[in-house]
Amino acid sequence: MDKEINIVVNGKDVRVEQKYFDWPLLKFLREELRRTGTKQGCDSKGTCGLCKVIIDGKARISCVRKMSSLDGAVIETIENLAVHDGIPHPLIQTVIQDGIFQCGFCASGAILSAKALLDETLNPSDKEIERAISGTLCRCAGLNRMDQSIKRAAGILRGDIESTWTEEDTANEYMSIEKLTGQKIYTDDLSFDGMLIAKAVRANIPHGKVKKIDVSEAEKMPGIVKVLTSKDIPGENIYGLVVLDQQVFCDDVVRYVGDTLALVIGETEEQVEEAIKAVDVEIEPLAVVSTIADALKADAPVLHTRLKDVYPDMPNVLKHFHVRKGDPEKGFAEADLIYEQRYRVPFVEHAYMEPETSIGVLEADGTVKVYVGSQGPVEDREQVAQVLGLEEEKVQIAHMYMGGGFGGKEDIAGQIHAALAAYRTGKPVKVQWSREESIVVSYKRHAAELYYKMGMTRDGKLVAADVKVYGDTGAYASAGETVLFRMMAFACGPYEMPNVEVNTYAVHTNNNPAGAFRGYGSPQVAFAAETHIQHMIDTLGLDPIETRLMHALDYGKATITGDVLTEDVGAGMVQCLNALKTELEKTEMPQVGENEKLGVGIACAYKNVGLGISVPDRSSAQVSLEKDGRFLVRHGGTDMGQGSNQVVATITSRVLGIPLKDIRVHTGDTREDPHGGITTASRATFVTGNAAKLAAEGLRGMLWETISQEFGISEDLIEIRDGVFVNNETGGEIIPLKTLSSGASQFAYMADYEAPQTQAPFEEIPSYPGVPKAPLHFAYDFGAQAAILAVNLETGAVKVHKIIAAHDSGEPLIYKNVIGQIEGAVVQGLGYALSENFIIEEGMPKTKRLKELGLLRFRDIPEIVAIPITDPHPKGPFGAKGMGELALSPTAPAVINAIHDATGVWVRELPATQERVKQALEGKGE
Repeated sequence: MDKEINIVVNGKDVRVEQKYFDWPLLKFLREELRRTGTKQGCDSKGTCGLCKVIIDGKARISCVRKMSSLDGAVIETIENLAVHDGIPHPLIQTVIQDGIFQCGFCASGAILSAKALLDETLNPSDKEIERAISGTLCRCAGLNRMDQSIKRAAGILRGDIESTWTEEDTANEYMSIEKLTGQKIYTDDLSFDGMLIAKAVRANIPHGKVKKIDVSEAEKMPGIVKVLTSKDIPGENIYGLVVLDQQVFCDDVVRYVGDTLALVIGETEEQVEEAIKAVDVEIEPLAVVSTIADALKADAPVLHTRLKDVYPDMPNVLKHFHVRKGDPEKGFAEADLIYEQRYRVPFVEHAYMEPETSIGVLEADGTVKVYVGSQGPVEDREQVAQVLGLEEEKVQIAHMYMGGGFGGKEDIAGQIHAALAAYRTGKPVKVQWSREESIVVSYKRHAAELYYKMGMTRDGKLVAADVKVYGDTGAYASAGETVLFRMMAFACGPYEMPNVEVNTYAVHTNNNPAGAFRGYGSPQVAFAAETHIQHMIDTLGLDPIETRLMHALDYGKATITGDVLTEDVGAGMVQCLNALKTELEKTEMPQVGENEKLGVGIACAYKNVGLGISVPDRSSAQVSLEKDGRFLVRHGGTDMGQGSNQVVATITSRVLGIPLKDIRVHTGDTREDPHGGITTASRATFVTGNAAKLAAEGLRGMLWETISQEFGISEDLIEIRDGVFVNNETGGEIIPLKTLSSGASQFAYMADYEAPQTQAPFEEIPSYPGVPKAPLHFAYDFGAQAAILAVNLETGAVKVHKIIAAHDSGEPLIYKNVIGQIEGAVVQGLGYALSENFIIEEGMPKTKRLKELGLLRFRDIPEIVAIPITDPHPKGPFGAKGMGELALSPTAPAVINAIHDATGVWVRELPATQERVKQALEGKGE
């Protein structure tokens, strides 16, 4: 074989030396040519499709193609679609204008697949488009509506359609040209001279006593720099998001397969993986607590001894929540129908397309800097500093672009390992989880068993409920306490019920820890409550929408926690149901095939905005005028694809009266940016948005006062046009922003915002309480959805034709972003309903690959009609509030209710797979 081959990359000749022949093309592009726009989302299995590039005119997976097979190949990467002649490629234009992508991590593979298709034909069929882009996984929104963007791009290329690209599109901070064409940097795109690689030695058994960890042989292996264990920790060997209960390196007991015993640091990934095999580990197996039932047994092994005295009869319960409203016994006595049922929901993997990656760097001043895409940089800093034994000021978390999060990046992944490795070696160290490691080790959506008993009168009035929920919070606490609190608060849906008792339990097992995941406990209870209520509605022959309207939370009505809705909190449930009803009435039902029956299902849900329950909810932001005459907004929140950066830019734009192109946003760096709190609970728009609004208003006051005093012009007559202060009465120029910013004075304003006061619920609440001194939450999201689907009565196959989703979103600041959040949440809700499941047996994960998770692809997504309900919140920034989570919650129960409407059978355990539906049809289900 020749000692070198030649390829062409983006029009340039590239010689490939023989030493690279065994490299996959993906590795060569990223590491040798630094074409980092091509991403990796799987373990070189060809599953995710993120790494697609165009090779000789065809979209091909680059992670499985060896360089030796590419002699003479002409290769095109996403960087080639960046701006040319002032505007980007038509595909980039249309996907940005249509709001197709969110985190952007999957964009390269999908866009290049579409480009390869358009290079072949400018009149692609629907099937050709579906085939082209379904090979790329997108967890944010499943590439929903990208077919329309492709068709519009084809029209521009044909000359049939004029480009509508504008300067404002170029300035889109949420979905920028740079992000879609490989110029924005995610953590794995960083490179440092002499950077080492570190990987964890895992327990690989769910429960055991550590007897031996011998790293001596591993330390002698080629390329290995150091192997760290608990003895190498200078601070405390413990961390945790809410409760400090997990060891960095286990030296006594392991409680799940993902526990870490040691960290191997070396020069290459291959060397590190070989050395891991040489670490001599001996663990004595202990009895495995693999189910909630096992955990609650009187003789169950106690997984955390500190809990023995908290709940003596239930020592594996992390937390028990209880609320009682009115007199449930009296309520059940008044009921004409009492219905009891058990429901089950599975663990679910977040499956963000960007695997967990952290890079630790020891700076010259002794600061340990960690580059990572995290939902809680300040929380990360606190935990890293504690382990390193450093003051928090000596730890810097540098927030990077994120390839999705959905709650899963609230918890520590590799941040502590990367920081510790850099601290101990003095060199940059990357810790990156493989996709299998991510799936096997990471925290999940809570599996749960839910027991519901409700009473209803014959005219449809819900008079009583008794609910018990047991959530499997796994081996460690994570956010288990607060998730099970939310399950308690939202257990009966967005309805007024006079007599209720709810008990929820966060239960420890030897399964993967479970924590935050989009919806935060609401999806689990929404599934159970809405299908339970629908069963009663159907039994009594009532109308599903009118019956829900009868109970829908509205002003003056109280939640089950006694939170009376006022105008300060907002109420949008009635509007959502009415909008859903109107849309359904004008919807033409699809034709169904042979052996299929059509079904329509309705479901509702609601969820908190912000932390609430008396927890201080604060954020800070700073807006400054920079030397180039543009404005910089700094805030402490993190944008993981949900668009919070675009939100704060839009708010700043409105306050200052300037275009988005004149605003930049910097976020999430614990040293450079104001603190904003963890990105959770749909709080970014409301809390961080209000902080940005206050900061922009403060800066506006400073600037307008300065101009007024220096030029003798009333502040009412001042505005900014095209980078210049002008007199809006005469149109005359006053002073350019650049000139003002170049002076001696510095113009910057930082503002702190604290959300309205809230309070925790009382355990005993009257049936019809008065308005409390403070609400449980300062805002709620409300939503109603309808699923229209067909079920094959022979095979159990379910085909969803349409989802109608009406959601109260306050005053939408950026309409297409609100649409995108609704659509993305619905897509994840459909997966929750029909296919997604992380299977774990006796503490051992059986699901280890992306293709086993049941994730939806473009071809699986039905038509989604998103209806944002405009209901301005009086205290939100320009009336806005966050709503990135709730739209997931009603989808699964709407689908299950539609399956029942079509077939007459109930599915009481998610996911409603084809096999499970078929068993129900055959009478073999629950």
